[in-house]
This record gives sequence, structure tokens and C-alpha cells, in this order.
Amino acid sequence: MSASTTYAQTRIKHRSLQSLLVRKFLTEYGYDHGPVIAQAIVEDILSTIERCYPEHVPPRTVVWLAVRRGEGRARKRIQVTDLVPVKLVMFTDDEAKLLADKQLCQKQLARRSFNRARFARWCFEAYEQGGVLTQLDLCFLSGLSHKVVREHIAEYEAETGKIVPTRGTVHDMGPSVTHKAEVIRRWLRHQSPAQIARELAHSQNAVDRYIADFHKVRLLAQRFPVADLPALSGLSKHLVKQYIDLLCEYEPQLALHQELSAADPPVS
Repeated sequence: MSASTTYAQTRIKHRSLQSLLVRKFLTEYGYDHGPVIAQAIVEDILSTIERCYPEHVPPRTVVWLAVRRGEGRARKRIQVTDLVPVKLVMFTDDEAKLLADKQLCQKQLARRSFNRARFARWCFEAYEQGGVLTQLDLCFLSGLSHKVVREHIAEYEAETGKIVPTRGTVHDMGPSVTHKAEVIRRWLRHQSPAQIARELAHSQNAVDRYIADFHKVRLLAQRFPVADLPALSGLSKHLVKQYIDLLCEYEPQLALHQELSAADPPVS
């Protein structure tokens, strides 16, 4: 390859949207951290745009911005940085068959079974792609009310024994039974961590971490008031309450810290 050809290719390569944005960062946006970091930022921006607006989306599929699954304690207010694009198949052939199932139609359960199946699948699809859907997301996707969505999710969990990974269950928000509490419940029922991880579609590291957190709460609960446990353990109030409830259910003989009632005299 001649030097003139290489030079021409370099000039063409620089006539790109990526090069234009890097140039704008360095000359127009007041960015002063150098071209290498600017290049990395632009590549990430273009990658995000490609994921949000893919050139080819399969039939029956939508791209949805879900809350990022994350690992730490979640914020109730969603920030722009909390979102991740996920692809959701609107319905599968098996789900469509539920609408024509004669027995379900006779019992007027066909549409309910159809929606219940796809609500759960949407949540699992999003979870596998690094996101979690809220019940409000499911309302927008289906056009059904929050009450109906909540009932369908509860029915699916009761029938299958699986916890649907909505934002409430994954991020310990609201009255939902969290994934973490369900891990501990199964562990207290003497299931192995490996079996729990397999059945709940969790990593082994995550299951081991939840069990370690439970041990932490168990130890602290014997020495400190329940109200102090969230701050001491670094876990949410909701999750701590669920762990305490599990302790009372499975280890009623365990001596937990006794808080003074309002009628008790103060300790001198």
C-alpha cells in the first residue's frame, strides 16, 4: 500500500461523526481532559445511541429504557444514569396460544393467562440485559392498570414459586418480597446456595453475599435495637424487617435485643 493511499484513508477516516464529536469536545464544549478521554466518551455516547436506536429491530420487539439493575442500594428517584436500553419481545407464539386455549376461554382466563405470562417474561428479559422494569413500565407496555399488573405478578409468583424481578423486588422497594429475602427463606429451608442460585437465576456470588448479610443482621439483632440495624448493617429498612421476620419465623428461640418500652423507667 502506497503512502498516498494510506494518507487518503486517514483523511476519509477522520471525516466521521466520531471525529466531529471529538473535535467539538476539544474546541467548542470547554472540555480540557485531552483527546484520549474525549475519544472514549464519544465512543460510549455512540454505543448508547446504537443500543437505544438499533438499525434493525426484530418483529414483535420494542426497545425500552429500564432502570439499571445495579448491585448497591437503589435510589427511589430515577436519574438519567440509572437507565439502560433493553429489548422486549411483545409476545411469543406460546403466549399467543393461551388466547385460543379452549379451557382457558371457557373459564374466561385466556387473556389473564396471556398477560401474566408475558409480564413475567418481560421482567426476566430485562433482568438478563442488566435492567429491571417497574410495575408502571408494565402498565405502559400493556395498557393495563397498576392494580391488574400487580395482581398478575402476584398470581404468577404464587403459582410458580418464582420471584419476578421487578424493580421493587430487586431494589428492596415497597411491600414486595425481595429476591434477597427469598434467597434467605430458601436457605433457611436447607436448600443449598448452588440450588438457590440456579432456581432464582442469580449468580453464586450474589447468593453468598445475601447469606452473609443475613448473618450480619442476625448477629446485630441480638445486640442492638431493630431501629439501629439498617445503619449498622448498611441494608435498607425494608430488607432488615424481612430478615427479622424470617428470624422470628425460623428461629423463634433466638434471643433478640429487647428494647425498652415507653412505660419502662430509664436506665440510670
